[in-house]
Amino acid sequence: MNVLIVDDNTLHLKMCRILLEKLKHTVQTAESVSALKSGLRTMKEPDVAFVDFRLEPGVTGVDILKMLKEENKWTHTKYIALTADVAEKSHLDGAGFDGIIFKPVTETLLAETLKKYE
Repeated sequence: MNVLIVDDNTLHLKMCRILLEKLKHTVQTAESVSALKSGLRTMKEPDVAFVDFRLEPGVTGVDILKMLKEENKWTHTKYIALTADVAEKSHLDGAGFDGIIFKPVTETLLAETLKKYE
């Protein structure tokens, strides 16, 4: 599968990339909103996008979700919210994500999540 990860935590981004590549997926990453916007010109629509909920000040994963769905027209992508805060679940449930996973992310958790969308 072709997977996109949007996360401003470079360590988490790198770890997810390594785990997903180990699982034989093609991985695209963006460590900021500006990196995502500039990369959109050359990115192909991913099968699944993991989007961190807490990004840079004033920007959340919900903003990224809307941008990718509405402005970029990525309507076939499955969007998975990443968060470390269980209290954010109710907010994310109604935001339009296809799923939510909680940090810390493990190889097993990524594999199980992606298996749902094969």
